[in-house]
Amino acid sequence: MHLKVYKDNGSINSHEINKSEFIDKFKNKEYKNKVSYISSSSKEINALNIFKSYFNDAKSILFDDTNKLLVKKLESLNIPSFESKTNTPTIFDDKEFSFIYFTSGSTGESTAALKTKNNIESEIKALSILLKKYDIKRVIVTVPFIHIYGSLTGLFYPYFNDIDIILKEHFLPNDLLEICQDNSLVVTTPLYIKALNKISASKDLSKSLFLSSTAPLDPKEAKEFNQKFSCSIMQLFGSTETGGIAYKFDDEVLWTALHNVSILTNENNELKVKSPFVSKYIYENEFKDTKEEIQTFDFIEKIEKEDDKFKLIGRSSQILKIAGKRYSTIQIENILEEQEHIEKALVYVKNDKESLRGEILDITLETKKDFKAKEIKKILQNSLSNLKFSMDLKCIDKIPTSSVGKKLRVNI
Repeated sequence: MHLKVYKDNGSINSHEINKSEFIDKFKNKEYKNKVSYISSSSKEINALNIFKSYFNDAKSILFDDTNKLLVKKLESLNIPSFESKTNTPTIFDDKEFSFIYFTSGSTGESTAALKTKNNIESEIKALSILLKKYDIKRVIVTVPFIHIYGSLTGLFYPYFNDIDIILKEHFLPNDLLEICQDNSLVVTTPLYIKALNKISASKDLSKSLFLSSTAPLDPKEAKEFNQKFSCSIMQLFGSTETGGIAYKFDDEVLWTALHNVSILTNENNELKVKSPFVSKYIYENEFKDTKEEIQTFDFIEKIEKEDDKFKLIGRSSQILKIAGKRYSTIQIENILEEQEHIEKALVYVKNDKESLRGEILDITLETKKDFKAKEIKKILQNSLSNLKFSMDLKCIDKIPTSSVGKKLRVNI
């Protein structure tokens, strides 16, 4: 199989991804069990380094280097780059894993999910069973590979099924329509699907399949896409820690669990997941053994007599998801409360179906200064990364608190 990178000037870089030849070309005993990070603004470089790491049994941390908090965290942990000749002892050395993916933790700290080859290959087998009937000939990828969804579906699924990978560093909607041929699997996001719905161009994509993850897709958007392009969308539900959990098509209401995934609930009807895809270890400020079970904060309604089906009632309002990246509202509050003139910050995520991005940051500041949304966006972009997001901002004299000091929402 080949990795084909389309350039803006019309040229194509083609890399043959053959395990034996790839290892011979990039064989380096120093890679084996070496803990380092892979992070580049180039999808092409990231893809090649991820394959190189996988084939040489390295231990690689994948992350977005525009996330300044993560950059500082890895520096504090003395993690060298993948290309570095340095092999520094790290806290991860004695753990079994192939890749580490960072996500936003519920406490505001970045959480590292350790994924073994068994985690990855078990999930690829489940996806391969699911996608077998579509006779996929090429996988077109619009998402970054440093996200678990991107590397699993955009790199390892095509590799283990001997399917070519097509990518472009910056995929515009019209570019994708031009490149997409019959029997294509397009790995993308709800934001990209919304953008395709808005352009005037159309095309018959009835022999292809779109795969969407990283955030919920509005059923109306899914239905509009299906009608406009005669193409189905398979939505994947999961997280970095759990791996894939379930799937559904187009505007379906019910989710179906992936092969080998057990759907459980706690007393609050919050989803608990047990599967071979779940990270055995996660790390915040210390390692936690999950025992291959993760308790989520997603409320679900299980369907009687159908153990593998459920309705997703609601997602936690404390995680902002943008283009596959997740940010804790607690983390955002902490950043804002470090700023001069801001005494307290209260941040929630609210859904807005009319917005292109689907989610809006609802920010309330306790301050005597009349901050503008532009100022707050700049503060967050300087601390996190240069992401675009929608915001509702309120500046008030006092954020009320409960008897235990919990900040309370204010309706204005």
